[in-house]
Amino acid sequence: MKKFYFSKSSYISASVLALTLGLSAPLAHSIPFTIDGVLTGDIRLNNPDNLIMNVTITGDTTSNQAFWTIDINSPAHPDVKLDEFYFNMSGLASDYSFSGFDPTGWTVNSPATVQGAGGTSFMFETLDPAGPPNAADVTNSQNLTFTMTNNVGNFTTALFTNAPVAQSNDAGSGQLGAHLQSLTTAGNCGTSTSCSDSGFAFGNYDSGNPPVLIPEPATLSLLGLGLLGFGVARRQKK
Repeated sequence: MKKFYFSKSSYISASVLALTLGLSAPLAHSIPFTIDGVLTGDIRLNNPDNLIMNVTITGDTTSNQAFWTIDINSPAHPDVKLDEFYFNMSGLASDYSFSGFDPTGWTVNSPATVQGAGGTSFMFETLDPAGPPNAADVTNSQNLTFTMTNNVGNFTTALFTNAPVAQSNDAGSGQLGAHLQSLTTAGNCGTSTSCSDSGFAFGNYDSGNPPVLIPEPATLSLLGLGLLGFGVARRQKK
């Protein structure tokens, strides 16, 4: 049987090609992300203090779905109930749709003008069910969760963090907003003598640290072949 031998230069050429392909191969697009947001009470004197809401959005850049959790974290207001939740996104309102609300019955309207908060306007308004007030309560112990679908592509963190900021005349500003009811005025109104038992909160998206790109298996294989070829060429030289 005839044997074939490869010269050292052949190994080096093949190795350079494998390394070039490996380094130029696309990185994986599967990048999980988490967007956080903290909403606090608006700045007006008659708006109760100690209002805190946490928002968490999780998703993946290979998916057109993102998952929202709205968590009221205001122990100073033990009877607090979420009335409306507002938020902005990059792009058009028609780019997005919503499903999977828990508690059930919540809906999304667009656009949304926040009455009583200095004429603030948001792209979306999430409402509790029609009928008796707070028919499906979102409270300190009951979160609101739902799924958001991007109808025109996959999600990126920039769709959230680059969203416009809603600006009110006197209540504050933010990419996120909320109206809450059944607030406790005692001990939460500072020097105000006309504190309301309902109030607004505002906040912004925060993506934290940028995600790390993870090479695809094919990319790692090409890099490995390139390094192996260089190793063989070095052994032949010896």
